[in-house]
Amino acid sequence: MNKIFKTSLMTGVIVTALYVVLFYPLVLINIFELKDLLLVALSICPGIFIMALIYNLDEYDKEPLWLLSIAFIFGAINLHLDIDLLEYFLSFINIENDFLSIGGEALTVSITEEVLKFLVVILILYPNKNFDEPFDGIVYSVFVGMGFATAENLTFVLQGNASLAVLRMFSAVPAHFVFAVIMGYYLGKAKTNEKFKFFNILLSLIVPIFFHAFYDYFLFLDFVPGIWIGGLVTLLIAFFVAKNSIIEHMNASPFKKDKEKI
Repeated sequence: MNKIFKTSLMTGVIVTALYVVLFYPLVLINIFELKDLLLVALSICPGIFIMALIYNLDEYDKEPLWLLSIAFIFGAINLHLDIDLLEYFLSFINIENDFLSIGGEALTVSITEEVLKFLVVILILYPNKNFDEPFDGIVYSVFVGMGFATAENLTFVLQGNASLAVLRMFSAVPAHFVFAVIMGYYLGKAKTNEKFKFFNILLSLIVPIFFHAFYDYFLFLDFVPGIWIGGLVTLLIAFFVAKNSIIEHMNASPFKKDKEKI
């Protein structure tokens, strides 16, 4: 596990450096400043590290890179749809009570984002023949989630500063990661357990939305001192659920015994 972590971290650093080099011409033509390159690096590095980690954890039957690239790209494209949909749906929330109004906003955001990510996985990746073991659900969901999170991070960070980038490194990106793992866990179960297929597909939406909504709700209540701790607790609980989900599906791989024999 230690070797996988180090390899994934190195991959994240190298790929991030390559992206920064590609952005450097924008500095030469005075569109970007050097500090903007730092913000870009801080924005994309967490997502790349997480994708590398999940890819390396999938040690028994790795998914094709072209398909993972599609997952990432469609996840990033989802951000544009999410912005348009949220602008439309949030316009209907007109509640005087601040707690109820913010609750409605948090639920709207969580439903919209998780449904969009779910649709990419269920319509494009789930039917693919390469989705052939439980852990694949986690892999594909995470790549879609990181595509969305990375695009979102770039959008926010380039309008903010380095402190915002660091804050999102330890909050928003990990949150999208654990929500994606939970979604993928149930999709993996659905793919490999025909008897409870519909039930698990339903849970792959409901459970991430539940955690996402509570996480956002506590963070949106920024006028209540210290209430953000509730968001941190929600994230930690979701993290442990995600961790156990990863371990369970890794051990459930039908390719594990074949690999161990080699």
